[in-house]
Amino acid sequence: MAVITAKKEISSKSFSRWFLGHLLANPLNLVLIFVGTSVSILIRMLIPVFLGQALDQAIIDQQNLRTNNEQLVILRDFVFLIFFLGILRFIVGIVTSIANEWLSWTSQKRIREEFFNSIQNKPLKFHDSVRTGELMALATNDLSQVGGLISPGFSMMADVFISITIAAFLVLTLLNAPQLLIMSIPFFIVYLWTIFSYNKKMAPISHTFMRKWSAIATAVQDNITGAEVVRAFAEESYERKKFMEYVLDFRDTWYKRQILQARYFPTLILFATTGTAVLVGSVLILRGELTIGTLIGFTGILFTLIGPTYIISFAVMLYNGGLAGARRIYTMEMKEIGEDVSENNSSSIGNIQGKIVFKNVSFQYPASKGPILDNISFSVAPGQMIAIVGPTGSGKSSLTKLLLRLYDYSGEILIDDVNIQKFPLESLRKSIGLIEQDIYLFPRSIRKNIAFGARDADEAKIIQAAKLAQAHEFITEFPKGYDSYVGEGGSQLSGGQRQRVALARTFLTDPRILILDDSTSSVDSKTEEEIVKAINAVSQGRTTFIITHRLSQIRRADCVIVIKGNKIVAKGHHSKLISQSADYRRIFGKYAVLPPLENRETVENGGGT
Repeated sequence: MAVITAKKEISSKSFSRWFLGHLLANPLNLVLIFVGTSVSILIRMLIPVFLGQALDQAIIDQQNLRTNNEQLVILRDFVFLIFFLGILRFIVGIVTSIANEWLSWTSQKRIREEFFNSIQNKPLKFHDSVRTGELMALATNDLSQVGGLISPGFSMMADVFISITIAAFLVLTLLNAPQLLIMSIPFFIVYLWTIFSYNKKMAPISHTFMRKWSAIATAVQDNITGAEVVRAFAEESYERKKFMEYVLDFRDTWYKRQILQARYFPTLILFATTGTAVLVGSVLILRGELTIGTLIGFTGILFTLIGPTYIISFAVMLYNGGLAGARRIYTMEMKEIGEDVSENNSSSIGNIQGKIVFKNVSFQYPASKGPILDNISFSVAPGQMIAIVGPTGSGKSSLTKLLLRLYDYSGEILIDDVNIQKFPLESLRKSIGLIEQDIYLFPRSIRKNIAFGARDADEAKIIQAAKLAQAHEFITEFPKGYDSYVGEGGSQLSGGQRQRVALARTFLTDPRILILDDSTSSVDSKTEEEIVKAINAVSQGRTTFIITHRLSQIRRADCVIVIKGNKIVAKGHHSKLISQSADYRRIFGKYAVLPPLENRETVENGGGT
């Protein structure tokens, strides 16, 4: 099977490359955010520096006996400069905030689209092994966490490290106070170490937090889906108790995260740095090695770090939560090979005739101990109706699903002498109509459900398909007719009504091959007779597989295939099998007066179609 997504080893390198790829898709936004954040921080730190310089010049003016007017002019210029910087910072902040939010939205959009497309292209064995609630949690909560990581998480994290870099630059240049910078280095080493240590401890807690949140979402989804079963067995109290166990387990992780956040103390280190700077600066002022304005500017810079330092704990929480969510999404995307539904394959399916050949086909589900189908071989002529019978679990439905390439298998399956592996998946599946026993209808109108596989069909074709499926009469009895809402999974319709809508949906696509998996199991005898007539009419000229135990339908089949113990044990017409196959007689013998068993060995060893 061709693939569009290769299964890779989940490594930090591949994950980083994937995540950065989504961020770097918006390079202009990243540049705006970095430049805007840097400019905003620079302005924030220049204000206390300029205040200190203004104070120094005012003191110098008094010592030099400058006029009051000259001093006022100097102070006025500083006031206007600070006012201008404030306005500039406000404008830069707006632009940066917009760029940040746009980066967050566009990145989430791309990841959400990629995740949805990835899940759509996964084969059925993936969906058989993954819980729906977990996928829902990934598509909603985990993706929201990724958005929080980008905005405001990234800007908050960047604020601290850019602030430290700009602070060091200003101290060495405008303030020219290397003594104060050297004095601060040990404090900032401890300051940065506490941030990295906090981040390291928060990472596993955030991953566990996301996993347990997913468990809660899965529990909710399971109870909504199984609401009827829960009520039928009066197990509401048990389900509530089980749900609370998930909630309390989640609460324990939440407590751990809050306690870790409460123990975060870089702000204390920053205050200690400020206090030490005041003490050392005072000594340097007394020695004449530092001015009061320089000390005020330095302490003002330290005070501008208080806000970013205070919120860094929240930023680290957002960062790790978003990173855990992104990794969980990436891991799910890489979990299984995706199908290629493109039309770029070597062969075109064209107008198929319907000749089907199975050659030594074997199949096994990942969780099964042994093969479901073992070395299956048979052929079907164009336009034939084939009935497949056998005990429960013998592989009847699995056999027909392989024709749609819903699962991987060994051996060969040919349509019109061409291996189905060479056909484009989309064309192959549109040429085959499948109606299963467990009907799923989308929570939409009847009209949209019927037209699901042929969305461009006009009203006349939809009604024609409904009439052919014996559904038109009951549809028109609804107040809104074809616009009636069917409910979640078709819950507003009876079992028989759901099956007839599904029949109409299949008939509308005009498939060349029909697969009817016990499609009349939920209807009364009168409706069954009408549906069988419709099936007989629509199956003319089409190759048709029916999986059923209803003798009335099997008798109409050109050939019956009997499956038992993952192998074909007999095949032939009903009239032949009923007298010659012991396995077939065990299934249907109660419906008729049986002739003596004849030629059992010949039939059960593969007597012809």
